[in-house]
Amino acid sequence: MGAAIPPAENGPEGLRDTVYYVDYQGTRFVVLDSTSALNNDTVEQQARWLETVLRDNPNRWTVVTYHHPMFSVSAGRDNPPLRDHWKPLFDRYGVDLVLQGHDHVYGRAGDNLPEGKTRFDDEIGTMYVVSVGGPKMYMVSDQARTNMTRVAEDTQLYQLVRVQHDRILFEARTPSGRLYDSFELVKAADGRNRLFEVLPSERRCTRPDIPGYRETRCWEGSDLIEPPAALRNAR
Repeated sequence: MGAAIPPAENGPEGLRDTVYYVDYQGTRFVVLDSTSALNNDTVEQQARWLETVLRDNPNRWTVVTYHHPMFSVSAGRDNPPLRDHWKPLFDRYGVDLVLQGHDHVYGRAGDNLPEGKTRFDDEIGTMYVVSVGGPKMYMVSDQARTNMTRVAEDTQLYQLVRVQHDRILFEARTPSGRLYDSFELVKAADGRNRLFEVLPSERRCTRPDIPGYRETRCWEGSDLIEPPAALRNAR
């Protein structure tokens, strides 16, 4: 197991702590700051930097990660500035995999998206994944259920991503190790990706009728989590 790679200070001015890229064993890992993009209006600044990073990329694979999804999975959420400014660059320069969070559900899309087209015959475009590791759960929107290949409610997951010379192997597993989603992106000699996937049974919310909870939520808790009294009173 190799040593951790520290963030490189190669991002745009003023965002170098949260926006950067690292090249490692044939893959360019790009980290973007969607919180700043949406809340501080830096989406265009990051897009200008992103284009240079994707255009001048000698690596075989490109993986991008940020917090807010390009295509939201939870009901009532949407992030159009990311689609307006970042998705065209992902499409133009062939980003392979995008890892995201924020929505407290699981969703994967690549061969069928609510906007745009990513599958051409057997070729697959960018694969987008949204996942959740904690116990706070929301509900999957009807749009995501229709347009995404794989979704899950009320399911904590972790991901295993293995990058080899000609393929990326992705697995989403529950804390007990049970496989929930799996796919391979296989890159041909012409640079195009082919998709091979494994789809076990879909997981849905097991508590849809909890009194007092919003219909978009699926967890046994509240937005405000109070610490135990012993900790609150300790000084």
